[in-house]
Amino acid sequence: MKDYKAIYESANDSIALEQRFYVLAESVRGTMVYPTASDFLFHLPGGSIGFEQPFESSPQRSGRHHSGIIKKKKISNFSFSTFFNINEGAGDGKTSVDSAVKTLFKSLFGREDVTGADAVYDTNNAPDITFTIMEVGDKWARQAPGGFISGGNLQLPGDGEATVEWSGSAKTTYLAGIGLSTTDNNTGNTVTLQVGEGARFTVGAAVMLLDATGLALSTDTAITTARIITGISGDVITLDGAVLADADGTAADVYMCYYEPLAPVAINNPVTGLVGSVAVVGLASQCVRSLGINMQNNHELVDYCYGSDSLAGTIFVPGDRFTAELTISMNMNHDVLGFYNGLLDFPTEDLTAILGDVAGRHLEVLLPQARFQVPAFAVPDTGSIPVEFSGQAYESALGLADEIQVSFK
Repeated sequence: MKDYKAIYESANDSIALEQRFYVLAESVRGTMVYPTASDFLFHLPGGSIGFEQPFESSPQRSGRHHSGIIKKKKISNFSFSTFFNINEGAGDGKTSVDSAVKTLFKSLFGREDVTGADAVYDTNNAPDITFTIMEVGDKWARQAPGGFISGGNLQLPGDGEATVEWSGSAKTTYLAGIGLSTTDNNTGNTVTLQVGEGARFTVGAAVMLLDATGLALSTDTAITTARIITGISGDVITLDGAVLADADGTAADVYMCYYEPLAPVAINNPVTGLVGSVAVVGLASQCVRSLGINMQNNHELVDYCYGSDSLAGTIFVPGDRFTAELTISMNMNHDVLGFYNGLLDFPTEDLTAILGDVAGRHLEVLLPQARFQVPAFAVPDTGSIPVEFSGQAYESALGLADEIQVSFK
């Protein structure tokens, strides 16, 4: 468990390397839930939750000076990249990846089938879940309920790591920090912090209370539970839930902190393209330089509800087509030349990609009806001649919704 007391007392600026993500599906769309240790998500550097409260200058005139503003809707979105962490020793495919990863894939595709040994994702169902995503630092945390995936860009390079770049939006985002109370807060629902520390919290944020060591939870916020801030008046924080009974700051200091699971747990085994295959039916075995699949939900954001300053109502509507655009790069040779010329007849191509050892736990991507454009290609000064084919995935028959299927096997 973190030492929240030491973090509170530290004079350092916040440290980027302390960043963590947690993702947990919500039971009620847009209502925050509290991730547990197993909802931790390994991610790559550069990801974050973004939040804006934009405004613009009012066009009303009182002269040539700016004198007022027009407030706009809140904007909450996120992006981050992940490796494929697969537990190669798991008993079946659906337990070979983390819970947070499965939530992301279900949000992207819509349908998750875990009735068998595998975790299978396809577009037979429209996306219908939201999740709470929490980005936790050292002195701060961002908490975003009503999250959903807009897009996932899968990259399987021949000379690098297999990744997915995730992007999405959320209903809103709350920012919370750490504060100290030396007041007896028992028998009520308010916590009085040190002067100026109330500004470190926002109404709606989830917090937990800790004892004077900064290492142990108060009984008022037992493990996997939190309190929601319902009001802030200066440095007096009002919390939901039962009357406080373990928050007497006169007996010993009490710390209020953003909520987070105490000890993250996750699969830590990045699987790369060193083991795997990409096959196109009818094309002889080729050296595939890279395969990319950019999947987009193209959801309609419900940001137009009267009386709301952020996403509201159903939060999103699957209002446009799901798209899976793919690129595959190969070197020009006899077989690729034949494949190239064959595209003039607008054929459909059956493509299968495997990441990992097909005899063990692995990822499988099926695209039964890929259609590729005839590409232009250039001849470099030296070396091989790469040709990049770009295309679109289609369902193989009317109503099958099988343009792409991703399985953890």
